[in-house]
Formats: sequence, C-alpha cells, structure tokens
Amino acid sequence: MTDLKKKKVLIVEDEPDLSVVFVNLLSVFGVQSQVAENAGSAKNSIINEKFDFVIIDLTLPDMSGIDLYKEMISAHPEYRGNVIFTSGMNMTTELGEIMKEDDISFLAKPFSIEKLKKTLDKWL
Repeated sequence: MTDLKKKKVLIVEDEPDLSVVFVNLLSVFGVQSQVAENAGSAKNSIINEKFDFVIIDLTLPDMSGIDLYKEMISAHPEYRGNVIFTSGMNMTTELGEIMKEDDISFLAKPFSIEKLKKTLDKWL
C-alpha cells in the first residue's frame, strides 16, 4: 500500500475558490498540492517538477482539459492514467473513451470529501 502522505499533486483549476477547496481537502489526506490556474502554467509546472498525479478541470481558459492531457502525455508519457478530471458538466463521449482507455478517474463538481477520498483510493 502506497503512503498518500508522500504524494504530490498538481491541481489545474481556474476557479480560485475551488483551488483552495482542493488544496485544503487534499491536505487532510497529507497530500502536497500545487495549483496552476491554466494549461500554460500547468505545462510549465510539469516541466519543472514531478507530480504523482494531476487533477485537471475540463474547462480551462486557454485550452480544454482533454487537450492539456493529450499534450501532457505526449511530452511526458509517465502521466498517462495518473489524472483525475473534474467538471460541473456532463461527460462527453471523447472523455469517456479516454477515461476507459487510460484508466482515468472523473470527479463531478460539486463533490464531497467522501467522493474525493473514494477517487483518491487509486493512489492508496
């Protein structure tokens, strides 16, 4: 069993209030978090640091979360499957296919701490 307290996550979320919620909830589990407010910032963070997994909002101001994921795994294949997508919208067919193919989790907004914990179980 992996110790979640040694994990580091990149949160790609353009809503500051939600970023704070993620950081605070993840800290309950001892996870170290870093926030990127858009895809460009996320790409820079991934170049400069290593993360155990990435939480990506599907609707970012500079590109879609799906496109960010595709670019991310093209440049850094080690992130394939190490992602949690989040959105307040319904899942698309494209997202469903990517999730199935790469074994990716989806966390619907709004979410409870219990749903976040269940989603994080993949890394426990």
